[in-house]
Amino acid sequence: MKKVTLFLSALLLVVLSGVSGIAKAAEQVNVKGSNLQLNGIAIHSELRQEWFLNGLYLSNKSDDPEQILNSPMIKRMQIKVLADELPGRRLKRFWIERIKNNNEAALVLENAKGVRDLADALGQDLKAGDTINIDYVPGEGTVVQINGAVVNTVDEAVFPLMLNTWVGERPPSSEFKDAILGNQSAVNYSDLLAKFSTISQLASRVSLFDQAAQAAKAEEERKQREAEERRQAEERRALELQRQEEERQRQAELAAEREQQQAQEQVEQQPVEEPKPEVTQPVVEEVPAGPTEEELAAMRVSYNSSIRSHYIPFFQYPVQEIMRRHGKSALLNPRKGRTHGEVTIQLEVDRDGELVGGSLVSSSGEKILDDAVMSALFDAVPYPAMPEELPEETFKTTLPISIPAPQM
Repeated sequence: MKKVTLFLSALLLVVLSGVSGIAKAAEQVNVKGSNLQLNGIAIHSELRQEWFLNGLYLSNKSDDPEQILNSPMIKRMQIKVLADELPGRRLKRFWIERIKNNNEAALVLENAKGVRDLADALGQDLKAGDTINIDYVPGEGTVVQINGAVVNTVDEAVFPLMLNTWVGERPPSSEFKDAILGNQSAVNYSDLLAKFSTISQLASRVSLFDQAAQAAKAEEERKQREAEERRQAEERRALELQRQEEERQRQAELAAEREQQQAQEQVEQQPVEEPKPEVTQPVVEEVPAGPTEEELAAMRVSYNSSIRSHYIPFFQYPVQEIMRRHGKSALLNPRKGRTHGEVTIQLEVDRDGELVGGSLVSSSGEKILDDAVMSALFDAVPYPAMPEELPEETFKTTLPISIPAPQM
């Protein structure tokens, strides 16, 4: 019996040693040749349900958010899914809202396309054990992997916006932020590290995202081909119009020369006026020229109106924020520039109506109102698709928005 007990004790020590070794290995990763250390680890919960176990890897540990955000070194945000299932549509909206809530509205809109691309990459149907790596690689971009497959590489300026959802002003919780910054008890850290290191992806899920990454790459290549085909078609159309105009001018010059030569011959050969021979103009085959500039201008005006009409219902007056800043009395006695006013915004959409970028052109005088107007730009996505006849790849417009005084 004593031998059995000794054997079991030895076996337990071996198992614990193995687990400890795995946990220690999880404290370091190599990204693009750079060795990174686990800075902190924390659980992200929503509505009392554990969603993710998150780890932040840095080249040098730090508990200073500004230093971490501004560091030019390679960084990794690692997310391991704890929930049984998380639908992609919900996650896409979730990440956009988290980024919007933790960053200046103007900065988010400046990087609208990158934010959208990141949300698209992260907006996958996820299951327990799935692992997401979001790597900041200077000169390359923000690289997103799911279960080891690169699903997209987006603008590197998006990474600090995403990292701010962990270490910004509105993290999942103050405890979460402290833990990610390495400020947690050794016992809590050890428990989370053991859990973190034992989460692994199922082979079927790895294969699934390999296929998804390939499909995403094929789709991106298809869009690039279509954009190139549209560009080439526009070039061919312009060249054809130029050729037709040159041909018309040449034929007109030839006809004028023939008329002049015939008139000269008539004067030289006989004084008697004879009927002028009819000049037959060669037929020039015309290629349909497409919409005229006037028609294209009318399309742009109409499309601009469609964008404005689509956007307006998404603006929500920020009652609570105004009350917190100015008190309820501000709503009872509205004052222009504090509770209402005029805002001018600029936005850019692609051919599918997806937001590419936006900015504030003129302020209402109250940042809360300006931010609400710009925030609604994301909420209104997607906008109506561009008319097929418009040759541009994106559409830029400036919209004046009138914010009425609150009615109490």
